[in-house]
Amino acid sequence: MKIEFIIPLTKGLIVSEANTSEHWSKKSSRHKMQKMLINAYMNRQQRPQPPCLITLTRIAPRLLDAEDNLPMSMKYFKDAIADFIYPGLAAGRADDNANLSWTFRQQKGKVKEYALKVEISNV
Repeated sequence: MKIEFIIPLTKGLIVSEANTSEHWSKKSSRHKMQKMLINAYMNRQQRPQPPCLITLTRIAPRLLDAEDNLPMSMKYFKDAIADFIYPGLAAGRADDNANLSWTFRQQKGKVKEYALKVEISNV
């Protein structure tokens, strides 16, 4: 089984959590929006059966540092997907399951093009 979808986003919704000095309320709002978007798209899908390979691709006009900033920008998307696959665990605990493998990619988008591509496949 393979699940694939693209979520159109607004600027500033995928940013590295490592480099922000924002007020906590702004970060919290962004994290809630990220989780809400994932839940809205994942609820349309059949629940994936682990083990899974999950690839998250950031599409934006400017690329992030692939080693540090890219994975940090996907943290709350990753948490929401893992929570969908393994519901009922404590917040942030589902994503460290050995049956979930994560890959982070990015591609250069057009000017003002922001999106997240999610691909989930059984291994």
